[in-house]
Amino acid sequence: MSQTYRMVSVADLEPHPDNPHQGDVDVIAESIKKNGFYGTVLVQKSQMRIIAGEHRWRGAKANHLRQVPALIIDVDDDTATRIMLADNRTAEFGAYDDHALADLLHGLDDLDGTGWTEQDLDDLADAIAADNAVALGPERAPVPGGGRADQAGADDEEELPEPGDAETHTRPVVWGVVVTCDSEAEQVQLLNQLTGQGWNVRALM
Repeated sequence: MSQTYRMVSVADLEPHPDNPHQGDVDVIAESIKKNGFYGTVLVQKSQMRIIAGEHRWRGAKANHLRQVPALIIDVDDDTATRIMLADNRTAEFGAYDDHALADLLHGLDDLDGTGWTEQDLDDLADAIAADNAVALGPERAPVPGGGRADQAGADDEEELPEPGDAETHTRPVVWGVVVTCDSEAEQVQLLNQLTGQGWNVRALM
């Protein structure tokens, strides 16, 4: 299809009247304020109607930008509608690698302009911790008071050996240490770090 790239006055564009997608303009506007406007708005040539990028256009207006870069395509109304629906729908099929995302966010000095908040980080830590617990399986899942489900019950009253007593005690099956963290986000960060170094670690709720 015919495509033309050029700067277009914000006032010369109009949103598609049938666009069913509702975006968070405030978050987009914050990103534009912090990072600048990048990319383009996709526009139907015949009516200068926005097919994709309406909320970025609204974010540009909120930041009082006079022009935005636009990719103008020459398509009929039916094709424009299909492209608009596909652009909205295909974005929903993506997913995050939670561990990689947490590492990226923790690596920033602040979250300004990313669309993410400290609460999002806490929720992400909760999700990772829950996934870790599921991965352990019910027989190895943490139980109230510490330990694992397969160690609860008869072992509760057994005295744990001290370091160096391995020759005279049959417990524990696995030797380990407990590290306390100030937050779940710190727990996730440490878990990822130790896992990356080859240690066999697991999170305790």
